[in-house]
Amino acid sequence: MQAQRTYQVVAHHAIVFDVSEFIIQPGECCQIRQTGLPFVHAGHYKVVEKMVELYDRMLAGERPCHMTVAVSRPISRQQGDTLNQQRQRVSTVVSSVAGKAGASVAGPLAGTPVGAITGGAVSVIVGWTMLRAIPTFHVGDVLVSLSAKVHGGIGPQTSSLMFII
Repeated sequence: MQAQRTYQVVAHHAIVFDVSEFIIQPGECCQIRQTGLPFVHAGHYKVVEKMVELYDRMLAGERPCHMTVAVSRPISRQQGDTLNQQRQRVSTVVSSVAGKAGASVAGPLAGTPVGAITGGAVSVIVGWTMLRAIPTFHVGDVLVSLSAKVHGGIGPQTSSLMFII
């Protein structure tokens, strides 16, 4: 299967993505595993398998599926550090908001000290959970983003998937 369109995008933090767009017709779904992605080297099999998984999730039926594959160049140490700092900031903000919400709910019900303890506990648990959910980036990581759209049926469907090679 050949790409309909190929181009490059420079995203946030100067991460360069090679992007390919495909239109998968209903009869071509079995050819996804034969997709040529010249900019994917070590993880070609993983990317193609995730493309098949995303296509299956879309339940396109007799409608064409528009799929976009974006693969970054290996990230540098500076880019990885920047992404990890962003990961830390997101975790801190979300845990602070959750802790404040926990304290404001528990405070009026059980008193101010219990509300403060509950807020602190919720904040720590949510922060820890967020740090485990958001991946840590390392030098040489390759970011892969897949997105798919199907028009028709009860309305347009979209789905996306991102992973690190």
